[in-house]
Amino acid sequence: MEINEINNKKIKEQLANYALEMLLSKNIINTDDLSSVQCVYGYLFTKDDGVLEALYKLSIKNKKTYYFAVQNNKLILLTIDEDMYNQTINYMYENHDCLRESNVTETDMQKNRRLKNYEYLINHHITANKLLPCSYEDSKIELKNIDVICKKAIASLIVVQIACDINNNKYKESLDFFLPILKQYQVEDYLNSKEKRIIDGTYSKQDAIDMDWAYEIYWAICWCLGLVDDIQDASQICDCNAAISFVKNSKSVEEFKSKCNMRSISEILDMQDLYLRYNWAINEKELNRNSNIGNLDASTVVERRRGLEWVISKEDDWYNISMST
Repeated sequence: MEINEINNKKIKEQLANYALEMLLSKNIINTDDLSSVQCVYGYLFTKDDGVLEALYKLSIKNKKTYYFAVQNNKLILLTIDEDMYNQTINYMYENHDCLRESNVTETDMQKNRRLKNYEYLINHHITANKLLPCSYEDSKIELKNIDVICKKAIASLIVVQIACDINNNKYKESLDFFLPILKQYQVEDYLNSKEKRIIDGTYSKQDAIDMDWAYEIYWAICWCLGLVDDIQDASQICDCNAAISFVKNSKSVEEFKSKCNMRSISEILDMQDLYLRYNWAINEKELNRNSNIGNLDASTVVERRRGLEWVISKEDDWYNISMST
């Protein structure tokens, strides 16, 4: 029996990585392009004999779209255009019943979450995908330990200040000032890959830019900790002064933690699902100029979603978390 795999995140991530490896190996793209890649799947299914078949495209922002097919377990870079791509999809949907079905079942809670957030997006004039499934089921999620979350939040905020000063050509002074603060809170062991490079001076220009935007990751985490009232509005950046005050007004991790009131798994997953749909709308806008993202700020959406994903994941470094939609 043929099985629709369009909601299989693991397979989709593997295929996206294989396509990128092919483009890099052929020198069609370079590593600088990897930060602006969007991957969209036309169809993805397992045939009766268990062999995977797929058609999908990778778009490099402001550059070009590349089309790929998987046939007989081989990845093929196609020379087709968007019309041929869409015609092939329509043909396959007409001739393969499984493509009109989903192999993913959802709980009532997931369905209610999906429909509630879909309606919210429609009401805010944001293009929405009603069938985009919820990523997680409440009963299968375990939040990170609150001590870990608090220490990571504090460490991140401190390094963000240094990253901001890099962009203001004040790296040395900033490092001398903030390193003792990092040690004061005893959170040196809670730095991720980019933060470590900021501290040891091996950072790239992109690292400094990414860490500047980590304010939004931190803001989303502070929302999970109950320090921020609401983050549904993703039209503008966070309140940086308030973000700093959460740590500045706490002399220790324990004092910071005492001010927190961790939100429930259900509440966090509601927000994660909303930001997943924001992220999908932003990706769709890159591919379809007629779609709408309302007042969403793209970078704010992506980084806040990264923070929400980190809180519910088993991954230590949030830059290793897939941001696929």
